[in-house]
Amino acid sequence: MPLFALPQPAAEGAQLSWCTADAIWAALGDTAEDVNWYTKRATLSGVYSSTVLYWLGDDSLDDQATWAFLERRIEDVMRIEKAKAKMRESRLLKPFLAGPAWLASQIKAPKSADLPGGG
Repeated sequence: MPLFALPQPAAEGAQLSWCTADAIWAALGDTAEDVNWYTKRATLSGVYSSTVLYWLGDDSLDDQATWAFLERRIEDVMRIEKAKAKMRESRLLKPFLAGPAWLASQIKAPKSADLPGGG
C-alpha cells in the first residue's frame, strides 16, 4: 500500500482502491444506478485508503487507534450526508441546487460490460 502512494504507481493504487470499494459495495448488494454509484465508491475509497495507511503505522494494542480513526472517518461521512440533507431541505438553497441536481440526475452507473472484468 505505501508503494502506491508514490507518484509513479499512484494511478494503479487509485484503481485498486476503487476496485476494492466497488467489490465491497457489490458484496453488500448495492443497487445504485445513478450518480450515487460513483459517490459511494469515491467515499469508500477515501475511507478505505486512509484507514489502511493509518493501520500500517499503528502500533496500538489490538489496533485500537486504527479503529478509532475509522470511527472518525465514518463520523465525517455522516456529517457530510447530514449537511447535504439540510441543503436539500433548505427553501433558500433549493432554487440554486436545481441545476446541479438535474445534472447529477443525468449521470448513470456504468454497465457491467464497461467495467474491468465485465462481460
